[in-house]
Amino acid sequence: MALSSFLPAPTQLSQDQLEAEEKIRTQKSRQMALVASRREPPPYGHRKGWVPRTLEDFGDGGAFPETPVAQYPLDMGRKKRTSNALALQVDAEGKIKYDAIARQGQSKEKVIYSKYTDLIPKEVVDQDDPELQRPDEEAVRELTEKTRQALDKAVSQKIAAAMPVRAADKLGPAQYIR
Repeated sequence: MALSSFLPAPTQLSQDQLEAEEKIRTQKSRQMALVASRREPPPYGHRKGWVPRTLEDFGDGGAFPETPVAQYPLDMGRKKRTSNALALQVDAEGKIKYDAIARQGQSKEKVIYSKYTDLIPKEVVDQDDPELQRPDEEAVRELTEKTRQALDKAVSQKIAAAMPVRAADKLGPAQYIR
């Protein structure tokens, strides 16, 4: 009797055996990859119950008219999926601008207060700034007159639109011409 018959089977493989198994596994995966890359639809007449779901199912051709499902060969006609993810924005100091979430979908002109400091009134540094001065009486009167004329025009157009159409003119007796 041989000594190996009395010893238990080894629990770990030797380095040579591990390398041989790894070679076999890589060869099988290459063969499977080649088979998977050449995936084609079943031949005509053998497609009962088969539904094309991926681009590889279509091969290089078009849709299958005998299969009554929505088909998108080469993704033609498929609606594009858009993402509503925001790009990360940072300020001059490198801090993340979280107010970009509040501004999403709003117009550029809309004022959005996203921080407490936005609500604090700012101190006026220069009292003599021409932009901060009240307009004089002449400018106020001129602007008031322009506003009144614009309102009169708008009101008169609304009234004219609401009025009924002119009543038909009364016609005189019929005239016959030879």
